Amino acid sequence: MDTYLKLKTFVTSTALAVGFAGATLLILKYKLRKRNAVDALNYLIIRNVITEESCDEVINELRRRIGLHKAVGFDCEWVTNQGRRQPVALVQLSSYDGYCGLFRLSHLKTIPNSLKELLEDENIFKVGVAPFDDAKYLLSDYSVSLKSTLDLRHIVELAGHTSGGLAFLAQSELNIILDKSWRVRCSNWEVDELTQTQINYAAADAHVSIKIFVYLINKKYGSIWSWLNRSSDNKVWHNINNICWKYADIGFKNKHTSKLGSEIKKDKEGKLTKDSVVSKRYPHATRSKPLYHNCFLVAPDGELLCTCDTKKAEWYVDKGLADVVNDNPLTVRLRFEPSGRSVGDVGRYYQLTKENKCVVCGGDNSYIRKNVVPREYRKYFPEIMKDHSSHDVVLLCTGCHQRSNMRDQAVRERLAEQCGAPLAAHTDNKFKEDADCKKIRSAARALLYQSRKHVLPEERRKELEQIILRNFPQHEQITEELLQKVADMQVVFENIDYESHGHKVVEYFMKHEGLLQLERLWRQHFLTSMRPRHMPQLWSLDHNEQRLKIRLEEGRLSDEDAKLIGL
Repeated sequence: MDTYLKLKTFVTSTALAVGFAGATLLILKYKLRKRNAVDALNYLIIRNVITEESCDEVINELRRRIGLHKAVGFDCEWVTNQGRRQPVALVQLSSYDGYCGLFRLSHLKTIPNSLKELLEDENIFKVGVAPFDDAKYLLSDYSVSLKSTLDLRHIVELAGHTSGGLAFLAQSELNIILDKSWRVRCSNWEVDELTQTQINYAAADAHVSIKIFVYLINKKYGSIWSWLNRSSDNKVWHNINNICWKYADIGFKNKHTSKLGSEIKKDKEGKLTKDSVVSKRYPHATRSKPLYHNCFLVAPDGELLCTCDTKKAEWYVDKGLADVVNDNPLTVRLRFEPSGRSVGDVGRYYQLTKENKCVVCGGDNSYIRKNVVPREYRKYFPEIMKDHSSHDVVLLCTGCHQRSNMRDQAVRERLAEQCGAPLAAHTDNKFKEDADCKKIRSAARALLYQSRKHVLPEERRKELEQIILRNFPQHEQITEELLQKVADMQVVFENIDYESHGHKVVEYFMKHEGLLQLERLWRQHFLTSMRPRHMPQLWSLDHNEQRLKIRLEEGRLSDEDAKLIGL
């Protein structure tokens, strides 16, 4: 009897286990089946926005729904007319739970403040594929400075998955098949009323991005149940800024392209070698050698004046102006009395040793010099303010440098408006291409080519010859010598109407607020936009003001210069 009961229990347990396993397989099979986007995303709540009132309503609802993840799915659509991109016509934003706003910029007279503020809110990630490029278009078309864009492919690689376009990621991560038909993708996004197919397409692109983002973050950092059920793990999302901040506003590069951080070589002591890779994006800027050598320059009485690089220290010695008093660290003593000594925190700043690492994230694999006050303005400063400009040169890693430059553009836009100094457009550059000259030169080059290859039809050949003869009436016929002369003619000329944006901004501040205010503006912007955690000690917003006040008190600065710079 006992044997029978044991056998019965075993059979029952086995049957239950098999049943459970079968049910689990059926559930997994159901979850892993591939579905088209219309069926898979039939829960979406989609709002078309064509008025400022409806925009405010949708933005408020989005903000309410994205509080946990601090991110929205993001995408843009525009029309291409004869190969030329038109202004962005549609911005799509989606919350994780399926609330989608389709903001029809082509129908809104201006960008509503509520939408602009959300797009420029650096505390909310805008997740998509290549959002960094869309940010450039929004800035160019509408002066919207999109902040905290997050290319989904960074997170895909972070999770150890294979990257690709949005359609590939939707299928591989969510088993959703997106409609990527060119008929929809290249349709008229400025039309009076979007078709249901366009609406589904636009909403799906934004929503799938945020779905993949949440799924991958939960899978990598959350519990197993959070990513199996594609639900949210609250503990993970309290730390999302620390996870994603370093990828914000950074364009994505595929693995087959050069990845600076992973290819930098070090020797056994951990120092950078001469084989360090130079970034293709910044071809001559990425440093493979330390910027700060931290050699010491001392006065004749032994008082420390400042730190400097090896080259500068050796220059003093080679010129007979200083003597080496220590080899490690290299210390040289001047043979003459310097024009000034270190005074206060301003002077002590130059005495401190500096670290060769990114001042934002602390990375020390590679670094690029960053001019906190951009050179396009600094180069027009008076000489008195160009001295000791090293205070505004800091080191950034490649990613932080790219992010910083992106965020600088918003300040340039504001200065352009404030100072009446428009940024140079493609048609307003320092040099201009003469379209007529280019047409004539092209005709000559075509004739030169055809004379050797005999490919131009007779009618076309005569047409090109007439173009040249009309513009060179002193020649009665086409000759090889004439063709060669015209083929080499200049087509780019200096634009006499061009005015430098940087020069006009500097002139404005010299007349109104003073250049010290312009310096302070850029320094404050760097601190606010990049939140650096490794700035040099004693780095200050008012560094130059303090330095120049000391010079004024010592009688080494004229009242006229003091007024000019805003003291």
